[in-house]
Amino acid sequence: MSRDALPGASSGAERLDPRLNAFRPDLADRRLAGIVSAPHYAAGRLARVTAGCAAVRRAPEAGAPVDTYYHYGEQVRVFDEAGDWAWCQSLADGYVGYVERDRLAEPCRTAPTHYVATCGSYLYEGPDLRGHPLDFLPRHSSVAVAETGLVTRGTEYAALDTGGCLPLACLSPTPSRSADLVAAARLYLGCPYLWAGRSFLGLDCSGLVQSAFRDIGIAVLRDTDMQRDTIGAEISVRSETELRPGDLLYLPGHVLICAGAGAVIHADGLSMSVREASLSGLLAARGLALHDFVVRRPSAEPD
Repeated sequence: MSRDALPGASSGAERLDPRLNAFRPDLADRRLAGIVSAPHYAAGRLARVTAGCAAVRRAPEAGAPVDTYYHYGEQVRVFDEAGDWAWCQSLADGYVGYVERDRLAEPCRTAPTHYVATCGSYLYEGPDLRGHPLDFLPRHSSVAVAETGLVTRGTEYAALDTGGCLPLACLSPTPSRSADLVAAARLYLGCPYLWAGRSFLGLDCSGLVQSAFRDIGIAVLRDTDMQRDTIGAEISVRSETELRPGDLLYLPGHVLICAGAGAVIHADGLSMSVREASLSGLLAARGLALHDFVVRRPSAEPD
């Protein structure tokens, strides 16, 4: 996923990416004082996301474009609140945007106790899988369990401090990890394509890359252009045989993950799903050549 940079405040703002720096003509992050000229600066207050997937919009209105999603348990810094909207920056990947205020709550008083370890889990009104599902919490959502030992028909549930119950089997006391980037990406095969999505409910191409890296314990930025400029090192590749599993192939606005044996994994806007495909077949079908891509080789892999 990629989008154009937005116009910002004057005096230094042209050097900053507004997706990763909180500034508007009327207000800016206090940390940007001296870099961005604004009539007011704010330190912001900490909050956490309490919706499974909270749409992050480019403007404080329901019809504004969605640029990404914050997930349950994600920590954010709130710089401004007006009406139904809050202007925030994620502490996870730095993304700035507007979310509905009812998707946020005060920070957890304690550190998270568990993480969603499956591809995702439904949050139920009570400890019963036949009960009313309140929400869907994506993989890696951090939760604070208030009570365990809630058993219904042999299934144990955990009550969260924000309300609702999750099946305890879907939780882990530590973040889940995959063996490598390719194994992490394969967890999402078959997921629907969703512009700005970064969960099992829907992913775009850079959301898949970000989610896969998170599964090997590495934080990367959100959009394709950010990733292309920051992940690993750019390498020169003359033939497909020189590619390694985990290499990333970038086109403007799109990214593929090399899976080995001539295959790639990507969130494909043509088939509208996360799929594994032959790289040579994809190149031929779309009239592309390997030299059309920027190839990045990640510099770090898990032990």
